[in-house]
Amino acid sequence: MIGDSIKSDVTNILTIDVEDWYMDTDISTWDSYEDRVVQSTQKILNMLEETNTKATFFVVGYVAEQFPELIEDIKAKGHELGTHGYSHTSIRKQTPLKFEEDLIKSLRILEHIVKDKIKGHRACEFSISEETSWAIEILQKNGLKYDSSVFPVKTHLYGVPDAPLYPYRISSDITIDNPEGDFWELPLSVYKIPIMHKNIPIAGGFYIRLFPYCFIKHAMKKNNKMGHPTIFYIHPWEFDPTQPRINELSWYHYYRLSSTEKKFKRLLKDFKFSSMQEWISHA
Repeated sequence: MIGDSIKSDVTNILTIDVEDWYMDTDISTWDSYEDRVVQSTQKILNMLEETNTKATFFVVGYVAEQFPELIEDIKAKGHELGTHGYSHTSIRKQTPLKFEEDLIKSLRILEHIVKDKIKGHRACEFSISEETSWAIEILQKNGLKYDSSVFPVKTHLYGVPDAPLYPYRISSDITIDNPEGDFWELPLSVYKIPIMHKNIPIAGGFYIRLFPYCFIKHAMKKNNKMGHPTIFYIHPWEFDPTQPRINELSWYHYYRLSSTEKKFKRLLKDFKFSSMQEWISHA
């Protein structure tokens, strides 16, 4: 197709969820596993530097605590830092008090390292839903300016299928846009299948490994043609196909890890990306 390789004028949003390969297990077991997050994150940083791409890195507080020099390097390369909580625990497994304690701990660690205010949050397992919408008020109370945890799709792990598909101002009713509000939600991207009205997740992670790249590209181009950014996420461990195999992690954690790097490089070539804060500043 003529012009298919030409980048859209729409700038998409690239996010990296900085967690190590074993962090879907309980934090009490983490000391028993090999740390590989520094090498895999550096691989991403190198690819972004080669393409002059900026991103938002949502960092697990435990990772920042163990490897502060990695966080300093991310900032030094011009990327935005956000929090991914401290213990990588789903909000569904936390009380409001425990969630706030975990959040504050992560913010203190990150802000001490970067000497700057953290503005963005992403929940483990995209676990802000209608049942955990109380978390939005806690995020605002602690000085955050935006969240990116709502996934407008339904899976066995997460999802708010009735949520807006594109960036909106969120409140305690997370399924509607609140134009009077000043707290942004940047939901993970989906592709709405015509006629069926079914949302298919295309935002990255497992889905870029599952689907052919041509489908991801088509869906992103459709979003961009309508004037909307695609909000994309990826984990450093997804660039590490030789990571250890353990029974505690589900099959989809390891599915087609060897395909990630090639597809991600094509993505950086075919689309423009920036950080969340950069997008918000121009919204």
